[in-house]
Amino acid sequence: MRTDAIYGSLPVDLGLVDISPVEQMAWLYCPIKLPSQLVVTMPPNLWQFMPIINAVIDDVVDTDADLWPDSYVYLTAKRLWVTADSPGNRPGWHSDGFLTDDLNYIWSDGNPTVFWSRETQKVSFIADHVGSIPEMELICETDRFRHHIYSNKHLLRLDQTVMHRVGPVANPGFRSFVKVSVAKDLYALEGNSINHGLPIGGRYQARAEVRNNPAGRSDAL
Repeated sequence: MRTDAIYGSLPVDLGLVDISPVEQMAWLYCPIKLPSQLVVTMPPNLWQFMPIINAVIDDVVDTDADLWPDSYVYLTAKRLWVTADSPGNRPGWHSDGFLTDDLNYIWSDGNPTVFWSRETQKVSFIADHVGSIPEMELICETDRFRHHIYSNKHLLRLDQTVMHRVGPVANPGFRSFVKVSVAKDLYALEGNSINHGLPIGGRYQARAEVRNNPAGRSDAL
């Protein structure tokens, strides 16, 4: 079975968010808001990312006023030393929120994310989290003239139709990367960051060797 969604859209550029993180860190899908809540709850050293979160809130409310109060919100924040062999995020073409209505907002201050698009003749993929990976890699990597990047420190909104991969690292150095995920599902995989001010109930599921859907299903994320 093929996906209902058609892939090859570009992200929405929400403009410059001019912050300059300096602390090395690796927060992964830290929950900062639960459904029925309106305000975020974060560890103190993540408050530096409030300019990004405020921009996300404004965009979500403008897009769908009911989406913010009804959703889980997760913050991924990394500042890592990156090299060509270790680019900071898992390499390979993929779709954030594959087979979901999740919204993901990404921001980085270097080695910008690479996006693939087709204005016409967009494509579908096999509706399988693992089986779609080689299709994504084949189509997006061989279509190099349709690759796009955006300016550093610009906040980008992605839905599942936006295909992308981590950008190549030309020169080793620190890179900051932030992602805010707005989702209907509980993300509870082993290794996710824990917000001790906002405990998540239930068991955390083991991560698979393949790419993982944050909600626990084997995925192309």
